[in-house]
Amino acid sequence: MDEDFHPALFSTPEAVEQTWYDALERGDAAAAMACWSDEDDVVCIHPNGPRLVGIEAIRNSYAEILSQGALTIRPVRRHTQQNMMVAVHSIVEELPLRHPRTGAPLRVFATNIYFKTPSGWRLVLHHGSPNDEPGSDVPMPAHRPQMLH
Repeated sequence: MDEDFHPALFSTPEAVEQTWYDALERGDAAAAMACWSDEDDVVCIHPNGPRLVGIEAIRNSYAEILSQGALTIRPVRRHTQQNMMVAVHSIVEELPLRHPRTGAPLRVFATNIYFKTPSGWRLVLHHGSPNDEPGSDVPMPAHRPQMLH
C-alpha cells in the first residue's frame, strides 16, 4: 500500500461498502484494500474462486484482478442486518455482461461482512457466488419443506 495513502475512518458499514465498490469501479486497488480490516483472519472468496485467507492474499488477488482493468459492479439489491459491532450485507451484484443463453445481466450473489474496529467499520469477509439464472433471487415462500444446506 502506498505510504502516503491514509484510509478513511468509516462511520458506517454502508460508507465502507460504497467506497469499496467505487474503488473497484475506478480500478484503484489501494483504495479498495483500505476498506478491509488489516487483520490476518479476513476472508475473500471470488465467484468460482478459491478461499483467500489473510490480508496479503486478498491484496495480491485484487492487485492482479485490477491490473487487468476496473470492475463495473452495480449492487442492485441489499439486505442488511446489523448490531453494534457486526454488519452483514447480502447483495445482488449485476455485471455489465450478458448471459449467452438468456441475454439477462450476469449476477453475483455476494455477502459482505463488516466489523466495527478502532479504525472504524472495515470489511472482513466478501463471498461472491455466481448466479445467472433469471428469477433465482425471488423470495422463498413462507412455508417450505425442511432443507439442509
